[in-house]
Amino acid sequence: MEVKTTKISPKGQVVIPGAIRRELGIRSGDQFFVFGKDNTVIFKKIERTVIERTFDEIVKPIRKRAKELGISRDDVDTMIHEVRKKR
Repeated sequence: MEVKTTKISPKGQVVIPGAIRRELGIRSGDQFFVFGKDNTVIFKKIERTVIERTFDEIVKPIRKRAKELGISRDDVDTMIHEVRKKR
């Protein structure tokens, strides 16, 4: 675990250093629980469930795998059409 320093802005904003954001997979828009006691502040990232994820986030690994296998959009459309014909 890397230790970095940061400071609070006049608006109360805290910058999480880039190395730590990358290490923890923190992205713009992520939300956190914030706990404070005595001289300690703890940020706990709120993990989104699959239901809350956007469609593109969900299908991104599927698209990547299809590309690796050489499956085109036309191939998928053809397969869908064939399955629907069988119904």
